[in-house]
Amino acid sequence: MLIKGSWRVTMADVDAAGIIYYASPLRWTEVLLGDWLEQLGHPISSMISAKEATPVVGVNVNYRSMLGLDDHCRLELSAAKIGASSFTLQCAVWGPSTDEVAVETLVTHAYVSYCRPGPGGRAAAERQSLPTWLRGALEAGYRPDNEGGTQ
Repeated sequence: MLIKGSWRVTMADVDAAGIIYYASPLRWTEVLLGDWLEQLGHPISSMISAKEATPVVGVNVNYRSMLGLDDHCRLELSAAKIGASSFTLQCAVWGPSTDEVAVETLVTHAYVSYCRPGPGGRAAAERQSLPTWLRGALEAGYRPDNEGGTQ
């Protein structure tokens, strides 16, 4: 496991029926990733300043039980797959009254160097090998029972 967190489902997280909006668990995963990178001494802002980024290149979300407004959830972020230039993170979300995972996200990131776009231009990105600091930290939080594995 890379990092744990907790989340109270807010109005911003639910649809009109009071059930979590389908994209909310992806935001929760992103918050945990940002917190983890900051703890490692590589906050996203510093990576961007260094012209490094970890754009999302794949997403899968499994909804196993409903979560609703004001539910208190616990979250765990783990490394599910570690490749040469990409990695997949798994975020498991448990609801307030069960030991079963309510929602699971699998988010694949590429590691890239990039140039910001100029006026009217497009950003350019080039895949890079995972840096030693990132690979080591991912391997420390790798869970072999997760989807995928090290490559």
